[in-house]
Amino acid sequence: MRRIAALLCVLLALAVCGMAETAADLTGRCEITTPGKTTDNVHDGLYTSYWSNKEQKGGYLEFRTPDGSAAHWLYICFGEIPLSWAIEEETGGVWQTLHTGDGEYAHQVIPLGGKTHFRLIDTSGKRTQFKINEVFVFGEGDLPNWVQQWEPPVEKADLMLIAAHPDDELIFFGGAIPYYGGELKKNVAVVYMSYSNTTRRSELLNGLWSMGVRHYPVIGEFKDTYCSKLEAAYQRWRQKDVDAFLTDVLRHYKPEVVVTHDVKGEYGHGAHKLCADAVQRCVQRAAEGGFDEASLQKWGTWQVKKLYLHLYPEGEIVMDWRKPLQAFGGSTALELAQQAYTYHVTQAHTDFVVTDEGETGNERFGLAYTAVGPDIRKDDFLENIETAAAQPPEEEQDRAPATLQQDAGMQEPGPQQLPEVTVQSADGTGPEEVAGQTVAAPEKEPGRYGKAKAEVEWPVTPPELDAYGYPLTGETVFSDGDAGIWFYASPTLVVRVDRIFEPEKPLTWYEAQIFCDRDAERFGATLYNPEKPQKKHVQASLIARENQIVFAMNTDYYTYRLGRKTKTGMIIRNRNIFFDRVPEANRRQFPNLDTLAMYEDGSWRVFRSDELTGQQYLDDGAVDVFAFGPYLVRDGQPSDFVPKMKNGKTEQPRCALGMIEPGHYFAILAEGRMKKVSVGVNIEWLEEHMLAAGCTEALNFDGGQTAVMCFMGEQITRIGRYAGGRTTPRETTEVMGIGHSSRIDPNAKSSK
Repeated sequence: MRRIAALLCVLLALAVCGMAETAADLTGRCEITTPGKTTDNVHDGLYTSYWSNKEQKGGYLEFRTPDGSAAHWLYICFGEIPLSWAIEEETGGVWQTLHTGDGEYAHQVIPLGGKTHFRLIDTSGKRTQFKINEVFVFGEGDLPNWVQQWEPPVEKADLMLIAAHPDDELIFFGGAIPYYGGELKKNVAVVYMSYSNTTRRSELLNGLWSMGVRHYPVIGEFKDTYCSKLEAAYQRWRQKDVDAFLTDVLRHYKPEVVVTHDVKGEYGHGAHKLCADAVQRCVQRAAEGGFDEASLQKWGTWQVKKLYLHLYPEGEIVMDWRKPLQAFGGSTALELAQQAYTYHVTQAHTDFVVTDEGETGNERFGLAYTAVGPDIRKDDFLENIETAAAQPPEEEQDRAPATLQQDAGMQEPGPQQLPEVTVQSADGTGPEEVAGQTVAAPEKEPGRYGKAKAEVEWPVTPPELDAYGYPLTGETVFSDGDAGIWFYASPTLVVRVDRIFEPEKPLTWYEAQIFCDRDAERFGATLYNPEKPQKKHVQASLIARENQIVFAMNTDYYTYRLGRKTKTGMIIRNRNIFFDRVPEANRRQFPNLDTLAMYEDGSWRVFRSDELTGQQYLDDGAVDVFAFGPYLVRDGQPSDFVPKMKNGKTEQPRCALGMIEPGHYFAILAEGRMKKVSVGVNIEWLEEHMLAAGCTEALNFDGGQTAVMCFMGEQITRIGRYAGGRTTPRETTEVMGIGHSSRIDPNAKSSK
């Protein structure tokens, strides 16, 4: 017996020695530096903030581990994935490459093998910024379960879910991912048309990982903007581009079954309607040989066997997401989807919940297309498919649910450090007990880096605000044309427009202060007809109203220069180069076609007309580039061109737009050609006011009859009398602006 006991002790000791320890998180004790910039936000436990360095070539983050510790793992959560990057180690004063990376995954783990001094460096050779949501350094041992080590997307999908935006795969498709992927071990491909913004991309990855997904999703590059009409959605996401993307995805991953949105857009969202419409069309086209030659050559044709649409009335099936799942310790697919939704922290202020009840409950679907006959059981996406899942044994179905945290992929909330969250009860009345504990509601905490502080006076009593001056929930809209105040506030955007009157001159002008969460909003161009952007001209207010834009104004009116004996200038819209005609910098010409470039992260820069080519703008990350000029402020300094101008001296209606800091913008418009109301201003007046407002970058835009401001889809500025007695603005093909509100009726007639 003593020998047996001794042997057991030895075996136990060997077993204990063989158990790997969890790697220690060294990040907080590491020295993390970059030239000329603090690194506070690179590791703050929040994906709702991100860190970026100065725009440059070869930017880097340098790491030194604490004394006596070595780094074995580096976990990077990119805000923007560099074209190419590397991990380098310093040896004898020389940096040597340890690992090279590319733009494949937003979250990546790099083995370091015990390094103490290393750096993450951009090797693209382009002038750009490192943008990182979070970074973690770990010592030796097994990584925590929340650290994401992604595998490539599935080679061949049994089931493909096509969602318009992050979190749609949970709200509207319910427990499909954990049930089919986790419980039944099927190959599930999740496809997103848009990742919305860098924060929400990290949130979707965190949510998928929590449900046991290990194959990286397919993420499209379509811009996230709200609209209610299918036609408007196709104006923003061109049908040609949508069809090419979806056909390529279907042919590439060859799903047996596809699931997507409701034809009515669930709650009327145009992008959801577009998904239902386009997927039906592309399922057919993917099987044909005469469409999209590029994907045909790469992948060949593919015949999807079945297509389900959410809430579709024909061939209705009802999914049961409430069965306990053996793979997740008895938790149900619905509970897992609800838990995954808590990782979408930026959506905590919305009214959406993950539920199988109500008008848009996520348990009801319809068979819109089938090549394998109708469903009989009507409770399984894979019915009649060879890979159809076997139902779990009855004894497993009867198991009592365990805590959600028992799943290996959900043992820790990870770096987001989420608060406890509400899980909808079975009767929809509120929180319920999960494994003996009451789950509390999430805190509504804004991002720290993405938001510009909204330091602005409210014209009404404000609701409860966050630390940055934005309302925690809902929208506030105030409009008083007599007083000359227009105001809008939401959890991601604050806009105040003031009309100012100087009777001595007389002069009337409008100043707009705009503050936003850069992770959720972006100031940019909206085209009336993206398919033919130079053809159709309409009132700016019509474009703003149909697209439900909160604040909008005129652009550079480049279409006026088309066909005339002048160069158009650099014109880029939504990363598409319309015109790359770089004119030589000219101090005598007006406008001289200086540019304002708007970047994805909300930063802006002005340039001389001949400073960059179109491709250089795109390589630097520009989304929209406008050409008019002259620039008024650059790097916080006044233009050296304005004092030498021969033009721009007369008093006219004029407007300008500038950036005070990323996320805080300032627009000004002076009315003119109205004798007793406003005579107008010159360019120097505009420059002085942009500097006084604190702008670091600012450009003069087209004035005269073109200059107009719109608020909540209505024109609020006036136009002086022109030839024929007209007092309406010039028609245009586009506006630039920010914010979308469902309070704007896209079908309303203008009050002007």
